[in-house]
Amino acid sequence: MEFEFIKNSFTGEYLVRCEMGQEVIARLLQEEISTSDRTIMEITELLTQAAQFSGNEFKWQGKEISLSVVDSEVHVYENSLAFDSLMEMDEEFSVYESESHSECGLEDFRSVLEQWERFIHNR
Repeated sequence: MEFEFIKNSFTGEYLVRCEMGQEVIARLLQEEISTSDRTIMEITELLTQAAQFSGNEFKWQGKEISLSVVDSEVHVYENSLAFDSLMEMDEEFSVYESESHSECGLEDFRSVLEQWERFIHNR
């Protein structure tokens, strides 16, 4: 997964650029997590539990975007979409789906989250 983190020097806003298909992960970082150390800690703890207790499902729900971890696979999705219905969408909605749902490995997601945390704290 390729992400570019940017800080707008005029507004102080943190932004994320990403490759196609990872937009919802970028929005999770930018809009749901932003600079919240508490949220980063909550999600990090969830990832640690998911790694220790593989086979169980772990969920974190944000205001607009949530994530779930099942068997070392992280699913990030918009709350406005029922996760189950994503699997049933027609081909004509595949582009929209790619902006509303994304999957990646647990360790890849953990790495992106750690990079985001370092970036927002200038480390």
